[in-house]
Amino acid sequence: MNFLILDGPRGPQLPDNLAYRAYRGTSRAHPTYCNEAPEHHEINQLFFWFIEEGGELGVVRDIRKAQRFAELWNERLEAPDRFEVVEATDGDCAPTSHGTFLGFDLSSGYNNSLLAWGLRYSPGIATLPEPIQELCGLLSRHYAPRLNAAGLFDTLEDATLCLGSMTALQDLSPNLFEGGNLRDFQPVCLYSIG
Repeated sequence: MNFLILDGPRGPQLPDNLAYRAYRGTSRAHPTYCNEAPEHHEINQLFFWFIEEGGELGVVRDIRKAQRFAELWNERLEAPDRFEVVEATDGDCAPTSHGTFLGFDLSSGYNNSLLAWGLRYSPGIATLPEPIQELCGLLSRHYAPRLNAAGLFDTLEDATLCLGSMTALQDLSPNLFEGGNLRDFQPVCLYSIG
């Protein structure tokens, strides 16, 4: 059981574009300490639990505590900035919860995604060699329309093929999508837990 407590954009450096606002994958913000409440308040006690159990990746195992922590934060937040508890499974492994299927993300460590940008590329692509530009455009035209309303893939096959294409393209143009090696990324299936 791998549960994540996720919210909106991870940081101010991300663009406020429609693709990112629709995105409900792994590369979203985790809950923080609540400065408006005293340290002994339940919300901050759950924050300490979250940090201890979840560590840097924010993966927790106790669904009840995760749901309560999200509930306490959501009492303080306006929509659409509310937290949701999500179960993450590798590939097509069955979930332990009875959550609602969101889709397949391309993630590294359940916290970094290649899909957060909606497979839309920045104007900086124009500075790359023409063959790389053409391949990026082809990848975007083929796979971006396959993303669902949550900004994720509906099938493991599409997720796997897209990751393979991105990995091959990054082998031709290092650091194109992400610094380092894309072989650390894998399809991750996400389920929203009520």
